[in-house]
Amino acid sequence: MIQLGQRAYMLFDGDCGICTWLADLAMRMDVQRFFYIEPYQRVPESEMETFGISHTHCAQRLQLITRQGKVHSGAFAVNNFLVHYFPWKLLVVLFYVVPPLLFLEIIGYELVARNRERLSRWLGMKACLAQK
Repeated sequence: MIQLGQRAYMLFDGDCGICTWLADLAMRMDVQRFFYIEPYQRVPESEMETFGISHTHCAQRLQLITRQGKVHSGAFAVNNFLVHYFPWKLLVVLFYVVPPLLFLEIIGYELVARNRERLSRWLGMKACLAQK
């Protein structure tokens, strides 16, 4: 159950190898436990609808729900996570100070998201089960 106030929620595709690997990395980074990092498949869609997202949104991009209930997706969700951790915070600040870098990050995120099934296979991970 999504409860605001305690921690933010990062909802990733638990059927995707690359997504799961990156979520595991995020869990190891999150030593201060600012986030609940969960596969979206474990969260009832009815709970997500409160925040204007669905399982379909989560299958396309990482979704992050802040402690205040604001939703960030894709590269912006990644940045919202990374800004909590030094030295990654400096990189996020740089992205926002130099807008072309943010634009490149957004494009990079989209390229990985759209090709994650192929990337997972190439890296020997389980491929995205819910894809096409």
